[in-house]
Amino acid sequence: MRIWSHNDTGATIRNTSITTSLPGGTTLTPNSTRNCLSPRTTDPTQPSDSDTTCGETVDDAAVWSGANLTTSPTAGIQGRSTAATSGDLATGWSYVGFSMRTPSVDSTTTLTETASLNGSGTGHPSSSGTITVSD
Repeated sequence: MRIWSHNDTGATIRNTSITTSLPGGTTLTPNSTRNCLSPRTTDPTQPSDSDTTCGETVDDAAVWSGANLTTSPTAGIQGRSTAATSGDLATGWSYVGFSMRTPSVDSTTTLTETASLNGSGTGHPSSSGTITVSD
């Protein structure tokens, strides 16, 4: 799952946190959460891989509380703390990615994922996606 954030303000947004919760019935795959910067991406459905920079795997115990995630958009990137829950969001696109396990399904199941971006500034502060699981 990737949760994209877009800062189109032309300036860094300070003290930013990305928050979301796992959809009901799913569980986090341990050690799968990573933050990535992708400033040249213009469409998150077709990310620009040539300039994407991903950090180290973040510290699950620090950024996950049960099924709830609160992480800095730059946790683990370029030497920043993997336990950071807030930080600066530079101009452009970035995302937090993680893997989750879903229950066994006998037919197609759709799970809705919603996230928010909280910080000092403006921009596009929310992201959402739909996950479809088929047998």
